[in-house]
Amino acid sequence: MSPIKVAFLGPEGTYTHQAVIQQFGTDITALPQKTIGDCFEAINNHDVNYAIVPFENSTNGQVVFTYDLLRDWYLSPTTSSSPPPSFKIVGEQYVSIHHNFLTNAKSIDDITTIYSHPQVWTQVTKFLAGIKKNIVKIDVGSTSKAAEMVSQDKTNSTAAISSKMSAVLYGLPMMHESIEDNVTNTTRFLVLGYDYPPSPPPPSKEDNPDQIDQEEGTMITSLMFTIDNESNPGSLCDVLLKFKTHGINLTSITSRPAGNLNQPWTYVFFVELLGPLKNEDKVWVDELGIQGSKVVVLGSFKRSWRYEASLRKPTIRE
Repeated sequence: MSPIKVAFLGPEGTYTHQAVIQQFGTDITALPQKTIGDCFEAINNHDVNYAIVPFENSTNGQVVFTYDLLRDWYLSPTTSSSPPPSFKIVGEQYVSIHHNFLTNAKSIDDITTIYSHPQVWTQVTKFLAGIKKNIVKIDVGSTSKAAEMVSQDKTNSTAAISSKMSAVLYGLPMMHESIEDNVTNTTRFLVLGYDYPPSPPPPSKEDNPDQIDQEEGTMITSLMFTIDNESNPGSLCDVLLKFKTHGINLTSITSRPAGNLNQPWTYVFFVELLGPLKNEDKVWVDELGIQGSKVVVLGSFKRSWRYEASLRKPTIRE
């Protein structure tokens, strides 16, 4: 039997790569992609069995590229004459983001340049404030790319803020470990596929110190909808009341610009609710369709035990 193929936002050593290993282990074919859009293309073309993409961060919020790709793939006019993609959200992973200061320099005084992903800078402000000298900060495409660049620097005057996986991958010493401001900093990833993935490999005791049962997990349903607020004032309120009327517990609601789907200043709404989507739920889904322009169910999947683990962490680093 051939190994499972998984597309992920590369390169190797990124936090997305770590999410792949958490979900599937190492006995797979992991295929790094250049963009999140490439991950969608790979799963849509059946080049892979699954794709894993970043969705939101507990500190920085939405990964808007993923939200917009879900919008465009399922609601874009270019697909109006053909069925929407048949892949769904079939799982999730949570990766604790521990940033490390990687460098070949002997002293921080020797460092003139730091590389990292642009989202990282706001997550390590206390550490950066403690560096007295004026160091140039340069954005790169991923934290793993930052580590790769430092590993190729022969001057030993550069550093990367990156993951421990990248430190191992590129043979870089960690001058400072876990420099993030918020020790609860976590990124959530979505698993895209045509069927449910196998159960993740069991975590180590270090990874799951509270011994949370990984087989337990509430089902989550993700969907998105548009509204016709121009001809039906109060449409969003009407839609939300439908959830309350049917006793549906929403866990989140997020909006994104509708893009080329409608006129400017119109929005697509993403919601998540507790529980699976059952046959009898078709009633309220149809009712939402009456209130909104379109409703798309993106998938029902089991909440990862790592969600519960992320809630049990201590909070802000002193």
